[in-house]
Amino acid sequence: MNLVPAGKAATYLALLRAIESNRPESKRLIYDPFAKLFLPSSLRLVEKLSRISFLNRFIAWFIDRNWRGALTCCSARTRLVDVMLENTIHDEGINQVIIFGAGYDSRALRLKLKKRIQFVEIDHAGFQAQKRDILEHNRRMNGGEAVINYVPVDFNTQELDHVIPQIFQQGHYKTMFIWEGVTKNLTAPVAPAMVFDYFKRFRPGTIIVFAYIDKEMLDKPEKFTGATSITRLLRRNNEFWNFGIHPANIKEFLASYNMELMHDLDTPSFRRMYYGDEAVHMKGYEFYRVAMARVTVP
Repeated sequence: MNLVPAGKAATYLALLRAIESNRPESKRLIYDPFAKLFLPSSLRLVEKLSRISFLNRFIAWFIDRNWRGALTCCSARTRLVDVMLENTIHDEGINQVIIFGAGYDSRALRLKLKKRIQFVEIDHAGFQAQKRDILEHNRRMNGGEAVINYVPVDFNTQELDHVIPQIFQQGHYKTMFIWEGVTKNLTAPVAPAMVFDYFKRFRPGTIIVFAYIDKEMLDKPEKFTGATSITRLLRRNNEFWNFGIHPANIKEFLASYNMELMHDLDTPSFRRMYYGDEAVHMKGYEFYRVAMARVTVP
């Protein structure tokens, strides 16, 4: 089973967040000052050029021409998950956030939350070590407010209960899981049995936010705008999307793991939420969805 964040995919997402962050403050959906730190030299020039307003628009146009919908989907999805996190902390009293496969996103640092939250990042050891080294080298940017626990995991050889400390399941924690952009790289049927089984062991009321692929995209990518070219790009980089869920079956899927569906949004929906009328003209990545669920009493 592959649950290691794909290096190239994580780098491209960091670039997209950096480009979005360089839009005018009144227009940008997210601000991630850390994203540029993770870019290789070949992409640093693109990020620097995107700081110039008209070049930012040109770069965004170029990306959309070649990878239809990638930038707007990434920006709106990240904003959606950020808002879900902030609202849930406020409404549910969450005091622990566990992020699976955080990649190069530094959500714990960039959101500047007023409430003190324990963050736990679970990721591949080598990838996580590289990220921590880069952040430590640039520690003057961190602000020192966030409490982050890093847990390295090799999902190919280790079981979650054997690696993740039991202390994170103690009763005084109200937990929220974020699993953004990872489920698509899992190998079914082992993946859901392993990870969702782990989620459901937490106390009732635990919140899970995860992104997933409409399974129809895996079977018939030609039905979705730009999906065929995305599939070819992934194949060239030896990366694959191999796990999806039919949206019509999401409630049943979650119920089998003692979870109830709270929200299930597709890309057009969360684009409209944050781009407004501009979203009418945005196409691509319609197969990408974000769901929120709650652990229930068995």
